[in-house]
Formats: sequence, C-alpha cells, structure tokens
Amino acid sequence: MNRIRPVVVSAVALVAVATLSACGDMADGAQGPQHGEPGHKMLQVGTVNGVGAVVTDADGKTLYRFDKDLSQPPTSNCDGDCAAQWPPLLAGVATPMLKGIQDTQVGTATRKDGSKQLTLNGWPLYEYAGDKVTGDMNGQGANGTWFAVAPDGSKITAGGKAGGAGS
Repeated sequence: MNRIRPVVVSAVALVAVATLSACGDMADGAQGPQHGEPGHKMLQVGTVNGVGAVVTDADGKTLYRFDKDLSQPPTSNCDGDCAAQWPPLLAGVATPMLKGIQDTQVGTATRKDGSKQLTLNGWPLYEYAGDKVTGDMNGQGANGTWFAVAPDGSKITAGGKAGGAGS
C-alpha cells in the first residue's frame, strides 16, 4: 500500500501540471491545438506599421483576400499563374490554430483542384509571393483587387499600393 501512494501522488501532480500548462497556453488567446503539431495551420492577429491589426500565418506573414473571389458560397477564383503569385492558404489535416480570430468565422472553400483553402468570414485566404519577412505587406492594393485581411475577415484598404503585383 505504501508503494502505491507515491505513484498515485505523482500521477495526480503530472495531470495538474499538464492542465495548468494547457490553461496558460489558452490564456494568451490561443484556441485549438498547440503550435507545432503536424498538419495544423495557424491564423493569428499581427500588427503592420501604419495599418494596425492584420491576419497573419504562423510565421507572421500577412494574409490577403481577392475581390474576384466570392464569400457566399466561399469560392476561389485564383488558379494557375495567379495562385503561383498568390499561394492559397491550404487547410491542414486538422482544425487550424487561432489566436485573436473567432473560430466561428473560419472555414474552408474547395478549390478547383479539390484541395481545401482556409477562409475567414467566407473569403479565401492567400499569401503573397512578394512578401519575404514578417510585417511585409507588399501585395496590399495590388491591381485594386488584393487586400490584407482584418481579424473579422473584412479587407483592409489602408496602406494600399498602386500598380500591379499580379492578379
């Protein structure tokens, strides 16, 4: 009996530490699985100087929406050369991790090739090949159709660029 007690106490302590650790991760605003688990994508709120809050991926790269897409039903109209310049943010094998984003606004659109693309408030999400580091927003306003995404899924019109970064 005396040998069982230390094992039980250790098991209870381990569960308590694991529970507190998980609560600490959720307290910082993260929802869903922990960062780094295979197959998980992340949507989070980042800040771009002169613009404010924008949606970014796990690496802090700005995410965009395309005015030629549809939000109802969620439909991507960027394929081929367009998708090479504006890579779609494809859904992972599991629910995306969210930080500062409402889970009720996140979904997917089925692309023409059958892959699933993450959406925010119905709008398919993209990266821009011209953004190289955290905080870049080089695709903003490109061709008057590409815009960084606000945490509620709306387009951000501040910080627009003139000209063409591809469509």
